[in-house]
Amino acid sequence: MNRITYKGYEIRAIPHQLADSGEWTVNLVILKHRNDQVVTRPFSASNRFKSRDEAIKHCFIFGQQVIDDKAENCTVADL
Repeated sequence: MNRITYKGYEIRAIPHQLADSGEWTVNLVILKHRNDQVVTRPFSASNRFKSRDEAIKHCFIFGQQVIDDKAENCTVADL
């Protein structure tokens, strides 16, 4: 599955495959459910990985860092 729940947020991994190299990059969406609304914010990173599974793993790691406020210039504070 390409989604996890972490500290009240949902992280959805949406890795992107590069046409030129076949490598995968980190792309994800972090969602916050509020009553009957869902607020989302996309994030990406330029890291490249050989496999889709590896990129998904790093999407979750990066998403957790964003939620924990440990990723520079990335935040979910206003979600």
